[in-house]
Amino acid sequence: MFPTRRFLLSTLALVAGLSSLNAAEARTLAQIKQSGVLRVATPGDLPPFTVADGTRFTGYEIELLQAVAGTMGLKVEVQKVAADQLIKALQDDRADVAVGALGVTSTRENKVDFTVPTACAGVSVASLNPALQKHTDLAGKSIGVGAGSIMHSYVQKLPFEKHVQVYKSTGDVLFAVLTKAVDATFAYTVMEPAIKRNYPKVKVYFGPELWSVPIGYMVREDNDSTRLALNAAIQNYFATNSYAFLSSKHFGKDVRCKS
Repeated sequence: MFPTRRFLLSTLALVAGLSSLNAAEARTLAQIKQSGVLRVATPGDLPPFTVADGTRFTGYEIELLQAVAGTMGLKVEVQKVAADQLIKALQDDRADVAVGALGVTSTRENKVDFTVPTACAGVSVASLNPALQKHTDLAGKSIGVGAGSIMHSYVQKLPFEKHVQVYKSTGDVLFAVLTKAVDATFAYTVMEPAIKRNYPKVKVYFGPELWSVPIGYMVREDNDSTRLALNAAIQNYFATNSYAFLSSKHFGKDVRCKS
């Protein structure tokens, strides 16, 4: 008996799918070291965590990763990727590491793995209205959030009427706040000094910290060798004077998570 056409098509689709998965396997640490380059994806729009200026990338997370990679004998190659495309960049093996003040959440951990936290940051309401201090002050207000951000997930769960406006990038969210296209957003409190430096003519108010978020670098779930090597290098770097200088330079304080 000859196989049916449907069976043949199903078999071919399965084989094609398996081939596609195999082609997109994450590079092992050995392969990364052989290339000499750690590929990094970031939106580059979250000062002072990551900042893109043309093809030049700076900021706490980038400089920390450059220092850590240097101890592993690697150079860092950074590419600009939208925040809601970072996980896909890892899954497609277009990047080894994704950074962008990425809060460690169970939802994300269902799709990727995180390194040890590189920082812990509080979250505040940010707006042009000093009366907006807490999440409860936003009832009936318009709230801007970045697509795929932890702020997006949080705002959707707030138990009151509100208008949620989703933007492609953090820069777009900030512009919406500054131009009063939305009433407020949620932002990491430690971003306040950088935002005030970048926009000295606009008074942006940050409310008190509402909760704290551990932040880490994302890697693919099947890339344990790279994640474990990064963990060891990050923890070693945390014990140096260079880390103290880096943290003070960008935040004016130690942003490591307290044990």
